Amino acid sequence: MSKSGRLLDESIVFSRNIDWNLFKVFREIARHGGVGAAARALNRQQPSISAALKRLEAHVGVPLCVRSSRGIALTAFGRELLATCEGMYASVQHIPRAADMEKRDVRGQVSLRVISNLHLVTELNEVFADFHHRHPHVEIKLDVAPWRFVVDSLKAGDVELGIGFDDGVDGDLLKVPVLHQVQQLYCGPDHPLSGQPPSEPAQLVDEPFVLTHDEPRPYGQYRRRYGLGQQVGGLADNLQERMWLIELGMGIGFLPKPIVQASTFANKLWPLLPDSSAPVCTIYFMAAANKRRSAPAQLLWDTALRHLGQYDSVRLNTEPRSAAVAHA
Repeated sequence: MSKSGRLLDESIVFSRNIDWNLFKVFREIARHGGVGAAARALNRQQPSISAALKRLEAHVGVPLCVRSSRGIALTAFGRELLATCEGMYASVQHIPRAADMEKRDVRGQVSLRVISNLHLVTELNEVFADFHHRHPHVEIKLDVAPWRFVVDSLKAGDVELGIGFDDGVDGDLLKVPVLHQVQQLYCGPDHPLSGQPPSEPAQLVDEPFVLTHDEPRPYGQYRRRYGLGQQVGGLADNLQERMWLIELGMGIGFLPKPIVQASTFANKLWPLLPDSSAPVCTIYFMAAANKRRSAPAQLLWDTALRHLGQYDSVRLNTEPRSAAVAHA
């Protein structure tokens, strides 16, 4: 089984086995700064709250907080999980309003800022098809932009919804994973390694790279780990242009494997790494966490949650940190 498939299986098992009430308890512990205060807020006995915290830590496999006589301090992972719990809480709060809107004939426009090539991400087809079937009088406007601009626009309130990559761990955004992607390293058809068995990263140290100005963090981390990309052969922010430069032999470069396989470059670009050692990345459907959404935007967000898994973002916290992009 591939790395991405194994991680997906593990996350499905995690989401099935976890007691969702543990996230509610953890949120109260974090918000009140201690087990005792959380027990009082929930009108429960302190030992039961402490036991719930231990059960949650056992499920995720890492400490969520550091205990002291003054209370608790969240670990880095604990802060990340708290952001996820806040997103879960916000989603539940929206249910009554969303149910009310579902009964009405909603009209208007919802604008999304998105990364490119989403037409190749089949996981989104049902989301938009179902939304249009239920709300045929709502116009959907897609504005294609680099991934970081998508994130910044959401945080600034310029758009209500977005689809793309985000490697942040703050609580400014609600994020639902759309899919995991293998980010493969490719060369062009005239490269000496084209048609050869997969290489180890150490064999590619001297190869020129085709990069993007706004490189996602996992790409940079992977390159620095193995000393790759010291020589730049080309720069392009658009995915199609990056594939073109790699085809022309200006360097090797990272590209999302499913996008390459579905493109006209599929028979021209050659994968250099074993899939098991290539980075695994994630595309998110995103919304601002603390901003009121219009009726059309809220309905589309709820449709995405319904199809992609309302609390699916929790599963990412059981996996290695990763990123996602159809177009970096």
